[in-house]
Amino acid sequence: MSHRNLAPLATALLFLAASTAEAKQWRYAGMHPRTGQPGDGLCHLESMHVHSAAPLYADTLYRTRDNVYVFIGDPTPFGYEGPRHSYYGHHPVVLNVLVDIQVDVDVVEYCYHDGPHYHAYEPPPRQEFVDKEDVHYYAGEYPEAYQRENPKRVRVNTVYRGWNVPRPVVTFAPPPQYHGPIIQVGVNVDVDVKVGGRPPPPSREVIIIREDDDDDHHHGHGKHKKHKHKHKGWD
Repeated sequence: MSHRNLAPLATALLFLAASTAEAKQWRYAGMHPRTGQPGDGLCHLESMHVHSAAPLYADTLYRTRDNVYVFIGDPTPFGYEGPRHSYYGHHPVVLNVLVDIQVDVDVVEYCYHDGPHYHAYEPPPRQEFVDKEDVHYYAGEYPEAYQRENPKRVRVNTVYRGWNVPRPVVTFAPPPQYHGPIIQVGVNVDVDVKVGGRPPPPSREVIIIREDDDDDHHHGHGKHKKHKHKHKGWD
């Protein structure tokens, strides 16, 4: 076969290789796990960028917008050392607050972490939260979309359970405004409160087994308060 006849074949192979390489690119926005394994750490690029590694546990740790993956989970097991905000139970996450997405209406997703957990971000604006002793609780109603996604998204707890993740120390009952599930961390037993049901009486104590021995994460005693602050991104 002559060199002239090989030229079209070489061009086709180069085109195929380029197409294959492009197909393996995954788009991310904001901080996210490098591979999904805790030991591999975090990528801290905030703008939209690409990696050749597919997102591990994509259905539970991420939410997508226009084929861009946005990490919404607890970054603690991946070696995150920045500011952390303590949450309890399931709550909304607004993607266009976490990353730069141009939208006219908030893109609201939900975090399905059971019990106490951390995030790198504050509660989003335009969503109703209350604080009890420096822990954020969602005080709004859970929509049908949340209920519909629950069976799939709640598997995030199975993923994190295998990583032995430190949690905020919580030893008090949630505030009455919180309508989400109440979990006894460490034994994974639901109290008789279901999503959408009535919250426990304020006098009812729900003991959460301590899993974090870091003294820096103790919470002081404060009052309930609604959030009126502005979101500060990843700071």
